[in-house]
Amino acid sequence: MSTPIWISHRGLSQKYDENSQTAFNSACDAGFPWLETDLHCTKDDHIVLCHDSKLDMVASCSGRIAEMTRAELKKIQLKKGGYFLFLDEFIAEFKKQQWVFDIKPDTAAQTIKVISNLLIDDKSLLNKITFLFWNKKLQENFLKTFSNAICFSNKAQCYQSVIATLFGLSMLGNIKKNKIYAIIPRMFGLALINKRIVQSFHKRGAQVIGYLPSTKDEVQLCLDAGVDYILSDHRPVS
Repeated sequence: MSTPIWISHRGLSQKYDENSQTAFNSACDAGFPWLETDLHCTKDDHIVLCHDSKLDMVASCSGRIAEMTRAELKKIQLKKGGYFLFLDEFIAEFKKQQWVFDIKPDTAAQTIKVISNLLIDDKSLLNKITFLFWNKKLQENFLKTFSNAICFSNKAQCYQSVIATLFGLSMLGNIKKNKIYAIIPRMFGLALINKRIVQSFHKRGAQVIGYLPSTKDEVQLCLDAGVDYILSDHRPVS
């Protein structure tokens, strides 16, 4: 059984602000080969790494990222003492890692425009990025320009495939070859990740992410099932 690839979910944020440089530095020190982050676009078309669109979720002030400039956001201190990290800074700092970019819906159109210009300028970046689009239409439009881009399956696709496979109806799950599907370890006390389910995806040429296991038991479920990736808030384990 192959060892899964560990993806750090917004960096290690137990001590540091999530999506901050210190959180990602900590994840790299812990041995994560992949880093996942969230992309929002500012008023002046810079991409900032933040999960939430509103400042009061991450800092002691109010406002919306989409209504602020890079210079304004640079001055804001986050709740654990860090500062916002911008995409150009992230790319320069973490060249040794692979990246997962979650395109947040609030500013998705502007974010895609900026990302597209970046990829046109440096096509090699496409080899380092896996994208997550929650909006199917946005993903389809993006792939028209960047047909070689790798994208995780969106939430609806993941739910459909997992529920169908769970009940032994994987033919109804619409599992696609070369696609990557996220599965949470448990739901309502029921284990959703096991060898049978993961093998159902593998038989169809798809891959599986163990999505945010929160306990040692859930991590072990992912490892025993043979998932391809583990997206985690915690340090990797063997």
